[in-house]
Amino acid sequence: MVKRLLRKRVLFLAIPVVLVLAGGGFFLLGGAGAAPFVLNIVINQPANDASQAKEQHLTVSLGERVVNLADPGGYRYLKVEVVVEVAVDQKTYERLTAGGGGGHGSGGSGTDPLRAELDHSWPKIQDTLTLVLTSKTVDELSTSEGKERLKAELAEKLQPAFGEYQITEVYLTQFVIQ
Repeated sequence: MVKRLLRKRVLFLAIPVVLVLAGGGFFLLGGAGAAPFVLNIVINQPANDASQAKEQHLTVSLGERVVNLADPGGYRYLKVEVVVEVAVDQKTYERLTAGGGGGHGSGGSGTDPLRAELDHSWPKIQDTLTLVLTSKTVDELSTSEGKERLKAELAEKLQPAFGEYQITEVYLTQFVIQ
């Protein structure tokens, strides 16, 4: 009978000791977050991270303009300035920003290098901008959803004129309807 009690007592002591040791090991290894840390294996990654070109962004203003809206009677006007952001690789970014201009709205007297790069397609850009803006009505542009749709449409329609420069965002930096 004493042996039985001794076995039960050992069992009652052994279980908490094992649980405490297991909990301590779990804590020392970092808890539940340990598995991703221990198993953090990347397959097919290039050996040199410098080989991956980091994407940069440049902006170019398409200028301020006043257009008639497509409302009946033709008495409504839109004054807007559109700024387009494009993604470029690191090499192109360094080439375009080497002169200190940068295409980030620098107030310098020099020409924006990105604007100069787009000079060959500038008439097409301006024409697309005019056609899209003059096709809108006050009702279409008076809500925030309407402005978001306008920005998406501008990005889609302007992309062919921007060629290799992928448009990532269109900003309406001025927007007045009268």
